[in-house]
Order: sequence, then C-alpha cells, then structure tokens
Amino acid sequence: MIKYKIDVMKELANIGVNSTMTQKTGLFSQATMTKFKRGDTNISINNLNRLCAVLEMQPRDIIKYVETDEDVEKYISKINQK
Repeated sequence: MIKYKIDVMKELANIGVNSTMTQKTGLFSQATMTKFKRGDTNISINNLNRLCAVLEMQPRDIIKYVETDEDVEKYISKINQK
C-alpha cells in the first residue's frame, strides 16, 4: 500500500497553497485536494508530478510503500506460486 510520508496539506500550507488558491489557478482540483486532506494516495502521476514541483521534493520524499497482508495475498503470493 502506498502511504504519504508527509502531511501534504501542512506542507502545501507552509508554502502558501490552499484550496482557494488551487481552485483559482487550476493547480489541483477540489477532488485532489480532498484526497490530500484524507490521506488518499490514489492520485494521478500528473498530480504527484505537480506536488513534487510545488513542494520541491522527490516522490520518495512524499510517498512510501508499506507492505500489507492484502498486498501479500493479492500480489506477492501470485508471484511466489510460479
């Protein structure tokens, strides 16, 4: 499972980016901002690229992979069955 390593909304606020500003500029949609608020990492690569650009960070600074039982069951076990 992909998780955020940072509080995206806090980091955006630190550089003066808020929901109102993103709506006016089109930087992120309201739906994407809601995902950031909820910690939902189901965002597009394009949005991750924008986030990296505005925060001046690399993807590895923003997200991480945490193995879950579901991942083992759904994906890893299928590879190990071969």
